[in-house]
Amino acid sequence: MNIVLLKEKFLPKKILCSLIGHRLVTTKNITEHIREYKCSCCGLELTNNYKGIKSILTPELKDVNITVMDFYHRRHHRQTA
Repeated sequence: MNIVLLKEKFLPKKILCSLIGHRLVTTKNITEHIREYKCSCCGLELTNNYKGIKSILTPELKDVNITVMDFYHRRHHRQTA
């Protein structure tokens, strides 16, 4: 049997991510430098903070990201129009 299948079958997903690491997938591009990520294994959501370091996506950070995305798209679309 494949080692990955054994690990996923016998270890809970959170323990698997803590041992091996998260499998991050980009879910949303806020700006060129800010993105939202989600672990495809355990479902943990992350985002870049103001220093560029990945941190856990809280409801407050989600609201900030929506606001930043709105400002960024307004400014970007005005310059190209």
